[in-house]
Order: sequence, then C-alpha cells, then structure tokens
Amino acid sequence: MRYGDDKSFEMARSLLPSTHRQAARKSRASLHRRSRRTSRTRVAQLIRDPEFAEDCAELDEDTSSEMRGLVWERQASDKVNPFIRWAEQRTLDQPRDLRVELMRKVLPAGLIGHHALSHLKQQKHFLSSLELPRGTGRSSNPWRRKPLSDRGVMAQILRGLLRIPDGQKSFNGYLKRACASSWSWKQGHDGRCHVVLHGHKTPRLLMGVHDVLTFLDDVGVHPWPPHSPQPRGEPASTREPALTFLRAFHRLGGDLTATLAALPPVPRLSTLPRGGTHSR
Repeated sequence: MRYGDDKSFEMARSLLPSTHRQAARKSRASLHRRSRRTSRTRVAQLIRDPEFAEDCAELDEDTSSEMRGLVWERQASDKVNPFIRWAEQRTLDQPRDLRVELMRKVLPAGLIGHHALSHLKQQKHFLSSLELPRGTGRSSNPWRRKPLSDRGVMAQILRGLLRIPDGQKSFNGYLKRACASSWSWKQGHDGRCHVVLHGHKTPRLLMGVHDVLTFLDDVGVHPWPPHSPQPRGEPASTREPALTFLRAFHRLGGDLTATLAALPPVPRLSTLPRGGTHSR
C-alpha cells in the first residue's frame, strides 16, 4: 500500500495512459503533416508571385485551435474515474471553496499534477460556490417544487432535514419547546444541571432516517387514498408544531437558518432561562 505523496503521485500518473492515445498520436501526426504541406505550398506561391500576400488572408492561419481539439479529445478519454473517486473521498468533509486548493497542494508539481487538476476542475464536487450553476442547490431537491400535502414529499423533506448539520437537533428542539408546559433543573452525566422541559404528554420526536415514515404515521400524516376512511387514533401532540416547522422549511427552500428565524414564537414558560438550554 502507498500513502502520502507516493499515493498522490501514483493516482495523478494513472490518468496518463489514455484509452485514446494511439488515435490521438495518428491525428496529431496527420495535423502536423497537413500544416507543413500547406505552409510549403503558400511559400512556393509567394516566391512565384510576391503580390499574392496582399490577397491571401489564409497566411495568418495556424493549427492551434485544431490542436486544442485534439488535446481535448485525448483528455476526454483519460481513465479518470478511480482518480476522481479518490479525490472526492479525500475532500468529502472539506468546504467547497477549499477543495481545489487542497488537491493542488497534494498533487505533484509539474505537468502531471497540472493535468490531473484540470480534470478535477470539471467535476461538480470541486466547483466553488460562485462557479456552481444558478439553481443547482434547488434542483438537487425536487421536493421543493412539490406541494407539501403529499406524504412522500414530507418524507423527502424530513430526510433532507436530517442531512443538514444540526437539522435533527433543531427540529426536535422546536417540538420540545412547543409542547412544553413546565420545566425543571436536572443534573446530567457531566455533573452540571440542565434545563429539562415537561409537557402533558411525552413529545414524539424524530429519531433518525429509519424513523421518518413511522414519525409521519404518529403525527397523523397517513398514506390514505382520497376515498378511504381515515384510520382511528389520536395523532401525537407534536403534530401541529411538526407541520408548522415543515411548512416553513419547505417554503424557504430547505434553508435551516431562515426556517428557525421564520418560525412563530412558542408559548414562553415563566421564569424559563433565556434560550431554554442553559446549564449551571
């Protein structure tokens, strides 16, 4: 196994044996022969007739654009998938705007590293925030354009919320505060006292991705056909605050910060410490 600089060099160098290399060599040789033949012909014409230069606009032509096309075709046939997967895994937890620079430092200097970096810059994973196409974030979550009344859309929203850092904590925290009728201090495992909220019933919280469909059942969002009778049973006490949170999250396009700011205030308990999460 190789690690560190050796592994980086090996992964960058793995791009070089393009699957199109033999055809690219033939195309490049053919382009050079054609260019030399055209140049010799024009020089011969100029020797015979010097005034030919005044009427020949083709004298300034070169093959740089065609050569760029050949280079692009060859690079498009590079075996990049293992390298891309390795680079994406290495930068998975890094901020989007730092990923290219981090890989630039890891890859070897020179032509090999520059070539490998050019492939990374074409991948969506390595685009900066400014380079992302407008609306990319929204299109990746099609539920944002669907009505919230659909149970499947609600399930997608909850799964999307769970993928956001602190999404589950913020959602459950809002449910606890909305259903609380009293509070008390309780000593935790860290030896400090924390605020504990109490309600008339134990709030039904979202426990994780595995709990999404069961959570929707418990808060009264069932997969009923329109003509079927509604199943019996009282929905959980967190039904209304859960739907309120999901409506705001859906309306604001999955922006958790904006959702928390837009949520209606919950009934404030008297003497509750500011924020409801203080310790002592």
